[in-house]
Amino acid sequence: MSHSVQDELSSMRTILQGLEARLERGEVAPEGLPEFKSVVDDIRLRVWSLLSAAGTEEPRAVAERFRLRRAAEMCRALTTELSTGAVGAGYPEWPEVQQAAARLQATIAVHTGQAA
Repeated sequence: MSHSVQDELSSMRTILQGLEARLERGEVAPEGLPEFKSVVDDIRLRVWSLLSAAGTEEPRAVAERFRLRRAAEMCRALTTELSTGAVGAGYPEWPEVQQAAARLQATIAVHTGQAA
């Protein structure tokens, strides 16, 4: 069965409304909300890339390049913010970021033949 965009939007609204109701009733720990926000941000950026790619000769390539530019932008911003102290160095997420960056660097080298 094929879902329309309106069906998908309706499902997303229902999920959000349910989350809001459960949060108000104290059934959802607020600590999980940053991850939810991150997922929503990712969805928003992907939709933006899809809109940018729509109507082009190579929509997938346009969408992929949009994501790559966004990833590079985030890496540059984090580098600057950590270097200047705008983002604290004591967060427990830094090792995970460092490991993800190292895996990405190695994967880029393997699949593109371009070492950093």
